[in-house]
Amino acid sequence: MPSTSGHQRSWPDDAVPTDETDTWVAIVRTAIILAVLLLPWTVPGLRETPRLLHIATIVAALYTLALYCAYLFKRPLPLQRHLAILCDIFLVTAAILAWPNQGKLLFQLYYIVVMVAAVWFGRNGATATAVLAIGAFIAAQYSAVGLAPAQWPVLGTVLLESGAPVLIILALATSYVLRARDIERARRYQVDHELRLARSMQRQMLPAELPALPGYDLAVRLEAAQLVSGDLYDFIALDEHTLLMFVADVAGKSVHGLMHVSLLHSHLRAAAKDRMAPAGIAESVNKAVYEALQPDSFASAFVAHLHLPSGRMVYVNCGHPPPLMLHAGEAVQRLLTNTPMIGITQQPNYLQLSTQMTPGDILVATTDGVLEARDRRGDFFGEENLLATIRSGEGRSAEEIAASVMSAVAEFSGHPVDDDAIVAVLRRESTSAGSE
Repeated sequence: MPSTSGHQRSWPDDAVPTDETDTWVAIVRTAIILAVLLLPWTVPGLRETPRLLHIATIVAALYTLALYCAYLFKRPLPLQRHLAILCDIFLVTAAILAWPNQGKLLFQLYYIVVMVAAVWFGRNGATATAVLAIGAFIAAQYSAVGLAPAQWPVLGTVLLESGAPVLIILALATSYVLRARDIERARRYQVDHELRLARSMQRQMLPAELPALPGYDLAVRLEAAQLVSGDLYDFIALDEHTLLMFVADVAGKSVHGLMHVSLLHSHLRAAAKDRMAPAGIAESVNKAVYEALQPDSFASAFVAHLHLPSGRMVYVNCGHPPPLMLHAGEAVQRLLTNTPMIGITQQPNYLQLSTQMTPGDILVATTDGVLEARDRRGDFFGEENLLATIRSGEGRSAEEIAASVMSAVAEFSGHPVDDDAIVAVLRRESTSAGSE
């Protein structure tokens, strides 16, 4: 149904859509036609159907048939919905004129017509339909009973008893409820549209493709809890021998988190161009974003330089879940530097350390959406399950290991991620050999 910015909803005559409301109204009209045809045979004393009602029934049937044909050929009728309202009022009024003793019962059919008018034309259309229905009812009653002017007050009593005031109230109430629903839908659509734009922006921030690293296998998986994520990763080939690795988790999800992600990403790229060491990058980014993150936002981050020929890695961990380096012989090294998150303090004094990545080693960096995933009992996925999943993938590619971790998290928690989650896997090929 088209949304509306005002009280009135209308379309050009050649652009009226045929949707499910037209179909349901046609079904209801068909039911009314059948009821009119069967009423003389089901109600005692009603054995004859007046000529006018025959005409109204034929008109309604022909209109419904034309509407069905228009639906088949996907060509809306001129003034399609206006004619539908007039056709239905004519049909109900003809029935009231035929059987005035059943006027109060038949009057309730106007309720359906008014509600349909509210759906199609909003408040003004519903109110006009209600007034038209009441006018038609008065004319039918006057014609059937033949009241003299002195007896017109009796007609007022009939209107009150039949529910004419309720019809007006129904027209107003239904149109206002529908308008409120349309406004809510429009707002939801706008929010969804903005979130999709934000997600598109985030995709542009993430690397379009991972760098090719001779002697190494690299893969990354990101699962967002919402349309956009507060997690960020980047892998930048600074030159043919040096790779910059960056994984971060910004407090907050959705658009709020994305704003800070964008800020963090831009300053990271700027610092990378200046060829700073990992600790220098962390210091530079912290200084640039500190004021923007205050008072209640922050980011954890892992920044590393990897010298590809030798496998020497220099890194700084800014309050991030420690990446795991799995060395040959089952040894596990947790890459920690015990320095604060970005945005916590203006003088973090970031410390960088180094390690060696030898052939066959695997580095796995995650965000807390992996380690802090909970099962139905509230237990965390944790480092133990992460290590077990990585080790079960011995001999597999980095992509297969990353996928298996995400699958294990989903299976453990029994549902998609509750928090943004990144799994980055870097594996040094066993056949690689390099030197400084």
